[in-house]
Amino acid sequence: MKTIWHSILLFSALAGCSTTPVTSQTAQPVPPDRIYQPGDVGPASGDEASVQFLRDAGFAGAGCSHDLYVDNVKVFAIRHGEQITLHLPPGHHFFRLETGGGLCPNIAASQETTLAPGQHEVYRILLPSDGNLRLTRLQ
Repeated sequence: MKTIWHSILLFSALAGCSTTPVTSQTAQPVPPDRIYQPGDVGPASGDEASVQFLRDAGFAGAGCSHDLYVDNVKVFAIRHGEQITLHLPPGHHFFRLETGGGLCPNIAASQETTLAPGQHEVYRILLPSDGNLRLTRLQ
């Protein structure tokens, strides 16, 4: 019973916190052992588009990895204060972000986009004080 109360107190404390945005210059790259589709991360070729994901830093959700799927294929797991850029073929794509496990709630967020050749998009991954995981397009 003590463990349940400790978990409730910890979650309550975290719920009041929000995360802090990072930039391409301040974020650390996602390490290779958490990149499951390395072909999407290498150098761009031809008319591919680039999509950058920046995960906020901060205490809220810091113990959780978020898995990102592109068109229902798991591409990488990102932790707080990290970033990654994917190179994808032009066309319609669906991004799904999921978290869960341990003290982390099972939550998901998603976005759809249609990429033009050479286009660049940037997404912010954040966990605001309301506890709802967000995947927000910045550009």
